[in-house]
Amino acid sequence: MAEKRKYNRVSKKCKSVVESMEGVTFSTAHDISEGGMFISTPEPVHPGSTVDIEVYISPEETITLKGTVRWVRKHEEGDKKAGMGIQFIPTTQEIEKLKKAMLK
Repeated sequence: MAEKRKYNRVSKKCKSVVESMEGVTFSTAHDISEGGMFISTPEPVHPGSTVDIEVYISPEETITLKGTVRWVRKHEEGDKKAGMGIQFIPTTQEIEKLKKAMLK
């Protein structure tokens, strides 16, 4: 199957906190790109939900982004963790900051 991604991914993992109308989820951000990321969590929120994501680049530095949940995986499937795919709501300054931090 052909890859449908618009942006290249960086496979770094960062601690993250996701806030939505459904509550707060402590999680890990994976496969980060300019367009979005995968959030590994046993408590994914519903597709279509708007979320605020705080990504811990280091213990002293965080970046806060907005996004929309595009899909969820409620249970682990083989080596694929439970979680959700997030598409960023463009905020150019924060996405640029995230890109720079991921390339360190």
